[in-house]
Amino acid sequence: MKLEQCWQHYTKAEELIQQGHWPEAYYLYNDVLSHLPNYIHHAVSCPNTKPCQFACMLDGYRNACINQSEILNHLGRKDEAFTLLSHTYNYFQFLALESHTIVQAIHTVLSNHSENLFLHISAFCTAQGNADWMQELANVQKSHHHFHQLQHSASLMQSGRLN
Repeated sequence: MKLEQCWQHYTKAEELIQQGHWPEAYYLYNDVLSHLPNYIHHAVSCPNTKPCQFACMLDGYRNACINQSEILNHLGRKDEAFTLLSHTYNYFQFLALESHTIVQAIHTVLSNHSENLFLHISAFCTAQGNADWMQELANVQKSHHHFHQLQHSASLMQSGRLN
């Protein structure tokens, strides 16, 4: 799927979800979520990628993930909803550790998206109201803490403060 078609599916899914057409939006978001990470990966290594373009891709990926997780949750597919949120959160966290110029240029945007996804995961697990989901949340909180430590260390190394 070409990037333009991916964006068309994304915008159409946004319209459909606002109109309450969940099943149709689900299929379009599936396409977006399966193709957009490849474009994001390519954008990281492409010297012509502008920070605003990259930030827009990340916005779309985050929004598609959140909307798709809400659809999955409404369909009673809670494990899939959690997995989608968790994988996207992890993807953003690992992406933030990259030393590419474009990633550093929008580091604040990427950090905000990670925090936003973390909040969605927290709300999701808390809303389930049982010990298993609270354990999942505790695991995500641990990884959240460790990612922050890694990002801080990576930042210090890039600035030359650690040898």
